[in-house]
Amino acid sequence: MKIKDRVVVFPDIHFPNQDEKAFSCALKIIKAVNPTAFLLLGDTIDGESVSHWQWKRRKRPPLEYQLPAIKKEIRLGNRGLDRIDKALEKTRTKKKIFSQGNHEIWFDYFVEENPYLEDYTSRKAFKFDERGYEWHPYGEVFPVLDSKLYAYHGGHYMGISHARAHALNMGCNIIYGHTHDCQKAVITHIDGAHMAHSLGCLTDMTKSYLKGRPVNWTHNVAVVDILDNGNFNLVCLNINDGVTTYNGKVIRGG
Repeated sequence: MKIKDRVVVFPDIHFPNQDEKAFSCALKIIKAVNPTAFLLLGDTIDGESVSHWQWKRRKRPPLEYQLPAIKKEIRLGNRGLDRIDKALEKTRTKKKIFSQGNHEIWFDYFVEENPYLEDYTSRKAFKFDERGYEWHPYGEVFPVLDSKLYAYHGGHYMGISHARAHALNMGCNIIYGHTHDCQKAVITHIDGAHMAHSLGCLTDMTKSYLKGRPVNWTHNVAVVDILDNGNFNLVCLNINDGVTTYNGKVIRGG
């Protein structure tokens, strides 16, 4: 039995609101792991410029006032994705997979309201096809390569014990993001044990998305070894203040 693929998984980065120490550490993990494949779990882009929430208490301005902020976020988001591409080029990682998150789809909703701006969809604006990513739309559950592990952005089941809810309801091994906190649950079904694993995030946790409410968010990256029979070993790396360890070595973000 052999390792067929090694996959590095990044959860919610929220460019341009990434935690720079955690993100730079994550890029160094790519170098240390030398993966054959890479998976982005979505909410890679924050989408603050196209979020409907920003107009909750004020009148939405004309489009010409919105576009500069949207263009700036697209530029900064692409700059972050360029940094990932550069790291993957150095490790010659060819297979790249993207699971669209609820924050990316806000760009698509913006285009639905303004159909003549079709280049502002998340898939086009952030050049996912051009970058060579296998694209999976928001909410789609898909197998990771030819393994017994499935993935999607997250959000189908929430609550305090969301990992257990995923394991109970989905009936498969699954990895997801969205919640920004790290959980694992294992449930035995008729065909054996299934694991659900929620990764944390790589976003700036000092930025208040929840009006100052204390959160249990963590910075994480996952490494998945896939065997030639489809079985896998998933290791979740904890990043604390930009520092983690892998294979007996300390990896420190800049």
